[in-house]
Amino acid sequence: MTSPDLERGALILAGGRGERFWPWSTPERPKQLLPLARGGRTLLAATFDRATRVVPASNVVVMTARPLVEACRRECPGAIVVGEPVGRNTAPAIAAAAAFFDDASVFAVLPSDHAIDDEAAFTADFERAFALAKREPLLVTFGVKPAAPETSFGYLKRGARLEPGLFRVAQFTEKPDLARATAWVASGEFTWNSGMFVWGKRTFLDALATGRPAIAERLGALRFRAGQEREFEAALLERFAAVESVSVDYAVLEGSPDVVMFEASFDWDDLGNWNAWARRQPRDARGNVAWGDAVPVDCDDCVIVGDGVPAAPLGLSGMVVVSTPNGTLVCHRQDTEQVRRVTEAVRAGRSRT
Repeated sequence: MTSPDLERGALILAGGRGERFWPWSTPERPKQLLPLARGGRTLLAATFDRATRVVPASNVVVMTARPLVEACRRECPGAIVVGEPVGRNTAPAIAAAAAFFDDASVFAVLPSDHAIDDEAAFTADFERAFALAKREPLLVTFGVKPAAPETSFGYLKRGARLEPGLFRVAQFTEKPDLARATAWVASGEFTWNSGMFVWGKRTFLDALATGRPAIAERLGALRFRAGQEREFEAALLERFAAVESVSVDYAVLEGSPDVVMFEASFDWDDLGNWNAWARRQPRDARGNVAWGDAVPVDCDDCVIVGDGVPAAPLGLSGMVVVSTPNGTLVCHRQDTEQVRRVTEAVRAGRSRT
């Protein structure tokens, strides 16, 4: 019989690179390890704190890149922290990490780089989701009411209403153009896709076996416990390289008839770029967001970060200025979604030297 404290778990996915936050974000200190959450906490620490409101810390698994294991362990005391030998997207990561949960358990999947401030609402919503996933073999996700026609988020289309605040998911959609996003938001039929899930381990592995049988066969039979992290990583080193790299949306959710959605009552943002982060920060009298050693001089509506070196722009409007020992970024605020192009250009330039 499964003991009560093993009936729930949480997986935090912490392998992202966060390239749109260059130069603050680096391979050694990606977005989830930056102090982007409220109060200057890292996003990973804030995610871990939320997880432990509904799951014991010892039942939290953090999947990250192998070089980041120690940094993640510092942010998540008491959790099981394991490193992937190579990134293979979310479906293989979830399938592998399920090895640390009992077959009868229900576990949440939480990206490590989301911003959620209303922790009481988060807790209430996840308690409801855990209860549903324990009771029925459903794949539970959360839809967030759109505040604007965002083009950087995926969307969910509501299907049949099952009970107050709970719906079938009729459609998963990728990031739309502005016209489609505007139409979807106006229709009232779509929510933002939060990318957070709750499901039974067996429910998930059965759905994976239907959608991606090769991944389920290669990873679904793994079994490990806390204290066996190194053995787990050795097993991944053997198996992961040959596994398809695919998101859980594509591998499982888009093809399953058993996906349901709670309308989230908590606030949510995936902080995909500098603009998204700035939306949640205090501003000065001229609309500037300043962090660290940042001194805006005669500036309006700017985002200025000085980390390790000062950033002191003069006479700018609607700009992002980030100064760190790793580099300096200057761009228009409307171009923050394109910062990944800068990181690619910097890598290409360094490779030629």
